[in-house]
Amino acid sequence: MPSIPLGAPIWSDSLTADLAGDTAFYEGLFGWSSENAGPEYGDYTTFSLPGAEPRPVMGIMPCPPGMSPSRTWNLQFRVADCDEAVDKARSLGAAVDAGPESVGSMLRFAMLRDPNDASFGVVEALDPTTGFGVWGEVNSIAWAEYHYDGAPADAMRFYVDLLAWDAVTPPWEDPANPTPYTALSARGDAKEFGGCHAADGFEKSMPPQWSVMVAVVDADALCAKAAELGGSVAAEPMDVPGLRVAGIATPSGTVVGVHSPRSWV
Repeated sequence: MPSIPLGAPIWSDSLTADLAGDTAFYEGLFGWSSENAGPEYGDYTTFSLPGAEPRPVMGIMPCPPGMSPSRTWNLQFRVADCDEAVDKARSLGAAVDAGPESVGSMLRFAMLRDPNDASFGVVEALDPTTGFGVWGEVNSIAWAEYHYDGAPADAMRFYVDLLAWDAVTPPWEDPANPTPYTALSARGDAKEFGGCHAADGFEKSMPPQWSVMVAVVDADALCAKAAELGGSVAAEPMDVPGLRVAGIATPSGTVVGVHSPRSWV
């Protein structure tokens, strides 16, 4: 499994209204294998890149009564101590939606909302194998993006204080831009895991939120395949610097982003 630094994304999952339908959809779309943990763990289902040693990618579980299915995939970040992280998050203006609670001997987690009301989670890995088994390869999560109607650095200050991120303006950003992009990495890790951009277009009507991006070979072809499998295209493919990006929705409506290098399209 990859080494997951403190503060970096450690896992992503979602609540579904149709476990069987979404499981078949993800398997068909990304070529994943799946493992259902059974009723004891709420039929939590883990998807992996198949192989001699399957590498976990993300998970889904049936939506519990009284809760709403996920609109997008949830994103959780690794912390050394979940309870301490929750206390600090509260002091920084966050609200707690669930936890802290433990999942067997694997992890201790909590789900929160940042001061802008965007959902995120924190995970303390009690087992060293907890978390992503792969990151950045084709058909695995490769990026986390946050949109905010304002200066990205302002929105990320909470996470810098909570998770000790490095949040910097990349060298390609226009010096005249009053709301420049913010690139994100775990403290001391040279590899960026995501970023924050100023909301534009339709995003201005949406609340701030995290989006998870899966790397694929061909975003256009994947959108066509999603429709064939009973899903839909939530955001038509478009070009951004160096990438072709799109949003796809499962048969039950949960949306995930995908991207491919433009040279592959």
